[in-house]
Amino acid sequence: MKFTLRTKSKSLKGNIILPASKSISNRVLIIQALTKTPFNINNLSTADDTVIMQKALDRNDMITDVGPAGTAMRFLTAYYAGQPGEKVLTGSERMKQRPISILVDALRSLGARITYLENEGFPPLHIEGRRLNGGHVKVAGNVSSQFITALLLIAPTLPQPLHIDIEGDPLSRPYIGMTKSLMESCGAQLSFEGNQIVVQPGRYRSKAYTVEQDWSSAAFWMSFATLARKVNFTLLGLTENSIQGDRAATAIFEKLGLKFQFNETGLGITKSEEIQDSTEWNFRNHPDLVQPAVISAGAQGLKFSFHGLDNLRLKESDRIFALQSELKKAGIESEVNDHTLTLVGNKPATECEEFDAHSDHRMVMSVAALSMIYPVIKIHDPMVVAKSYPEFWKEVEKFVDVRPNRS
Repeated sequence: MKFTLRTKSKSLKGNIILPASKSISNRVLIIQALTKTPFNINNLSTADDTVIMQKALDRNDMITDVGPAGTAMRFLTAYYAGQPGEKVLTGSERMKQRPISILVDALRSLGARITYLENEGFPPLHIEGRRLNGGHVKVAGNVSSQFITALLLIAPTLPQPLHIDIEGDPLSRPYIGMTKSLMESCGAQLSFEGNQIVVQPGRYRSKAYTVEQDWSSAAFWMSFATLARKVNFTLLGLTENSIQGDRAATAIFEKLGLKFQFNETGLGITKSEEIQDSTEWNFRNHPDLVQPAVISAGAQGLKFSFHGLDNLRLKESDRIFALQSELKKAGIESEVNDHTLTLVGNKPATECEEFDAHSDHRMVMSVAALSMIYPVIKIHDPMVVAKSYPEFWKEVEKFVDVRPNRS
């Protein structure tokens, strides 16, 4: 299936409804499952990843298939390891290519019994749940912060303190900070200094929690805004005091031509006359912002170096390959050197080919912004956006005519 997008207007005005944060939702669901008394979660994400997590926690099936949900795979591995009973945890073919040995090794050092069912170091997993111990673990920080978060979330339920030594400079450090904030709001006691985290034994407190709107999803609309002619709209529900690290999107997109002002309903966005025609940014702490920023800068013909892309090849797609492939279809030239993607600064082509999703929700939402510079574009596998933003196309239709085409 593919969608054909025809621009109605290159002026973006009004309000945009963002999804609730699936990152926060999935963490709070694990915390809720570990409390003795259930509590209400308000504004829980309706994204596929969160639905998968919720169903897995609600059911007692021996086999849990998380599909492409990487967060669910990692968080449930740690959760199931400490719960009584046997589980087989599997996922999509892509999930079976995404490494998990760093987390499994750490859990085994705490007493977990986990076996690889196919390839060593990768899902699917057979987990024999049992009471785990606290102690000291070393975790490489250069693959995924979710390995660290998975350990943190179960740590308050362990009988001894858990000491985590992060080896190297951790990727997505703000996501670890977000986990710490959530845990503390639910009664956990922990410290995070330098590369060392210590979590004290105890229990989570049952307390109603309201999930924030998603800053990562906001970045796609910022990309739209940079490519539109006139802009004056509000991303509803965003706040200045967010615990999400991807609120850094405002600093990145200021360099790409936007101005931001919080108002009583959310984040107001207008155009700026100030665009830096040659710049760089390290995305090590914000990997989910890379794709919309690359598309925005490339479509504007800017020179821009995107550093810190260490783990982008291990996401839902090989995101570096996917970006280069789709940029090429729009005539945008790029170079890759180690963990850096550089746009050379040429203007995009006047016409473009059909774009591929690469089975990646963030790839689809990023290339959709090109509807602001091309009268017609086509995108394959558009409904993959349900992984994080189920209502994305409904919001796009405020400005763009979206037609399904099954041919």
